[in-house]
Amino acid sequence: MKDIHQIRPKIVERLREVIDPELGVNIVDLGLIYQIFPEDDKLRVDFTTTTPGCPLRRFLHQQVEKALQDIEGIGEYEINMVMKPDWKVEMIKEGVVFFAVPPPPRK
Repeated sequence: MKDIHQIRPKIVERLREVIDPELGVNIVDLGLIYQIFPEDDKLRVDFTTTTPGCPLRRFLHQQVEKALQDIEGIGEYEINMVMKPDWKVEMIKEGVVFFAVPPPPRK
């Protein structure tokens, strides 16, 4: 795997193409990507969903995997869906425009 600092911008760019179909916003701006880091000579991506019982969790996992598949410099990768810390509305990037039903207002 190439130096993570060299390929991180490409990884983030690709992950921004993964859209949460319920909210119509990419998973990076929603704050669903928790970590992108090298681990044991492979890339590890930890992400979450807006709710623990999200019916789209498998779909999102598949879309994250698809986004990473052909990035030059990534050999092996591991994608982990994590539920801690809990996702909160405050994790959404400021100024995001929703194309579907927005989440509840920030506290």
